[in-house]
Amino acid sequence: MRRGRLRLALTLALLLIPAAPAGAADPAWLLGRWELQRDPDGGAQDWIEFAGDGKVAVAKRNGRRFTGRYHASDEAVQIDYKVGSDSVITTLTPSSDKRELYARSAVTGKNAVYEKRP
Repeated sequence: MRRGRLRLALTLALLLIPAAPAGAADPAWLLGRWELQRDPDGGAQDWIEFAGDGKVAVAKRNGRRFTGRYHASDEAVQIDYKVGSDSVITTLTPSSDKRELYARSAVTGKNAVYEKRP
């Protein structure tokens, strides 16, 4: 009788453990510093740094630095950071080989290109 209860308790415990969300990606490819290489809109040189704990830092050429959080999947990387009291949300799309990140301009529709630094 005791073994039956133990088995039932273990079964219920296993059922209650949350599974990883479908489509969740291992963001190891993303971690590190990505620098702006090309911006058809003429934006200022900047870089983005992704940490393993879900934090992101965005630095502008003028020395300003902003921090926030990111969420990555195989299809997109969404970053959310604050500039003053404004929340800035940007979606980046990785290339198929994950060597570049594309940031689509809301104004012109052209892509700025970030490349990972060693």
